[in-house]
Order: sequence, then C-alpha cells, then structure tokens
Amino acid sequence: MDQSQYDSGDLKGRLFVITAAILWGTSGTAQALAPEGASPLVVGTMRILISGVLLTSLDLLRRKKLDIHRFLHPIFLLTGLCQALFQVSYFSGIAYTGVAVGTMVAIGSAPVFTGFLGVFFDRERLKKRWFIATGVALIGLFLLTIGEAETSQVDLLGIALALLAGFAYAMFTLLASKLVRRMNVETVIGTSFVVGTVYLLPLLFLYPTNWIFQGTGPAVVLYLGLISAALAYRFYGQGLKTVPVSTVGTLTMAEPLTASLLGVFFLRENLLATGLLGMVLIFGAQLMLVLEGRKKLKDRR
Repeated sequence: MDQSQYDSGDLKGRLFVITAAILWGTSGTAQALAPEGASPLVVGTMRILISGVLLTSLDLLRRKKLDIHRFLHPIFLLTGLCQALFQVSYFSGIAYTGVAVGTMVAIGSAPVFTGFLGVFFDRERLKKRWFIATGVALIGLFLLTIGEAETSQVDLLGIALALLAGFAYAMFTLLASKLVRRMNVETVIGTSFVVGTVYLLPLLFLYPTNWIFQGTGPAVVLYLGLISAALAYRFYGQGLKTVPVSTVGTLTMAEPLTASLLGVFFLRENLLATGLLGMVLIFGAQLMLVLEGRKKLKDRR
C-alpha cells in the first residue's frame, strides 16, 4: 500500500496509538496489585477473555446478530493465534531470562519486526525519520532497563521466546491493520481475542485461578480486561486505520516509558540516571513521529 494512502487522519491516528500504549503500560502496575499466587499466564488469559467478550458484545449490539462462522475464519484463527503466542511467549521468556532482558528483547524487537513486515507485505517505505526515531527509542529502552538487566540471567531460550513474542505482536499488528480498514474495530479485536482465549483456555486448568475471586483479584482482572485491553485496543485499532505499521511499532514504545514512570511513582521503584536518560530518549522518539504526523496535516492544509 502506498504511504500516501495513510495521510488522512494520520496525526490523530498516531495519538490513538500512543494512548493505547500508555494504557498498556499500566498493566504491570495493576498486575503487581494482584493477590499472591497470581500466574502471569492466567492474568494474560483473563485479560484477553474479558476484553474479547466485551468488544464482541458491543459488536453484537451494533450488528444485531452474531456471525459464529467468523470465529472459524482462517484470518481470525491466525490473529487469535498471534495473541495467544504473544501472551505465552512473553511471560515465559520473562520467566527464563528476567523481566528486564525479556522486556528489552520483546518490546525492542517488535518495532523492528513491524517495520520490515510493513515493507514486505504492505509495501511501505521506511523513511530516514523512522530509522532515527526507532534507533533512538531502542537506545532509550536499553538505558531504561540496563540497571535491572545487570541482575538478570541471560538465557538463550528466554531470548528466543521474547523474540517470538515480538514477532507475534508484529504479525498481529500487520493483520489487524488490514482488517480494520474493511471491518469495525470491535469486530476485529473482539473476534481475535475470543479466538485467542480458546487457544489459552488450558492454562486456566494448569495454574491456580482461585486468586481471581480473592481480595484485589476481581478489580485487577476487570481493570486489565476493560481498560488496559478493551479500551486500549479500541484506540489501537483506530490508529491502525491511518498509521503505517512500521510507525505503529515505534510509537508503542510509549508502553515501557509509562510502565517505568508508574513503577517509580506508585510502586516506589528506584530510577537510575541511565533510566531517566532512557525515558527522555523514548519520549523524544515519540515526539519525532507525532510531529511528522502534524507536518502531514499542515501540508494538506
């Protein structure tokens, strides 16, 4: 697809994507408030289950009918698989190689994967600004996590799983970006999440789930499902309609920036000088891409 076809609403779309990433960035803080014994894999499953049911219900209210065959369509079997793969590989990768390294590899590889998938499958042209912004953001992510990474154990299987998570996220982004241009956002995201949940259902029988109904459990899973997933992906889907896939990948690096800020202010985590510099670099990269969207808007006027 030619780059010029994205121009309309491009600035608004970029802001939608950043908003989605900010909401995703609250997930870690919310998960930290879950009762003891909460498995990240169960948390991830409940997150897409609740959001999938909500978005599918909203779609049903709008369409007045539920197309069961849609859930068995190959494209949604694939988008659902991408979501399921991301949940399993991301949290498993973190378990093997630590939060810092796992996050750095998964989130850092995602914009690279989306960039090149956009080139090969969507005929996007990677501009100089993209290379600069993505490079700056990756350096920022490295600086943001390097302090914790020093205490992490680098595990090859963990690295491979984190890379798989980044690729699964990128593939979902590519496929969803094509679907939301032809279908309603609730239809695309809701169906993908419901299918993804079916893949992940066995996890609910392999790991403890009683914590969901104890203490802060209900509030945590509802927040993750309704806000950090359903609302976030609603913004994300709108952004995918007008923003190139390659740019989307870099914009979503606002997620670790948000997570770090919340960790400092609400979870009392320490922030090193290198981490602060990393935050500034990531913010600068986001600003570069937002200003590009603003420039396009002015050029059209």
